[in-house]
Amino acid sequence: MKRADTPPLPSTQFLVLTLLAEREAHGYELESMVFSRGFRYWTDLKRSSIYSALKRLEADGLVRSRMAEGKGGPMRKVFSVSPVGRKRLLADTMKHLTKPAHPRSEIDLGIYALPFLSRREALDGLRASREHLEQRAAFLAERLRWCKARRLSMVALGFERPLLALRAELRWLSKVEKAVQDGDLELSCQWDRYEYLEPPGSDT
Repeated sequence: MKRADTPPLPSTQFLVLTLLAEREAHGYELESMVFSRGFRYWTDLKRSSIYSALKRLEADGLVRSRMAEGKGGPMRKVFSVSPVGRKRLLADTMKHLTKPAHPRSEIDLGIYALPFLSRREALDGLRASREHLEQRAAFLAERLRWCKARRLSMVALGFERPLLALRAELRWLSKVEKAVQDGDLELSCQWDRYEYLEPPGSDT
């Protein structure tokens, strides 16, 4: 019997593990790193989930801890990645790179329900979505320029890919918006005529 592949760590645990791979840190330092890097805007990492992830990672032997004297303060529990944790980080990184999940978007949920809106409501929703994404794209573009000007090439990658994805999504949204505005898009539920086909890689 084929052995089942170990599923990747939950995203919160994986991100905490990557932060600790940079250097050992206590919980408050991890909170500061999550805030300064903008993780809280695109991940589920919040204060409570950071500490839950640390507890789970330590229980699984992926991180270890020690008590260290704080800077002019009380002793703190400091965490670092264990050798087992580094192996798991490598394995999970390769999984995320080679088999990324379906690129889901909340816009997809809205599109599925589009037939139940009036044409005016659909158009208003699509315009609001486009304007929101344009603001996000402008922010990412500014951050990308900032990083490139300082030769922060690895940091820049974290802004470049989502910016390119957003620009592609904006082009698509503009096309759909125009089709709704011109009356070229039939706003009706058509899934009863769709024939299911298994997506590639669904057996893994």
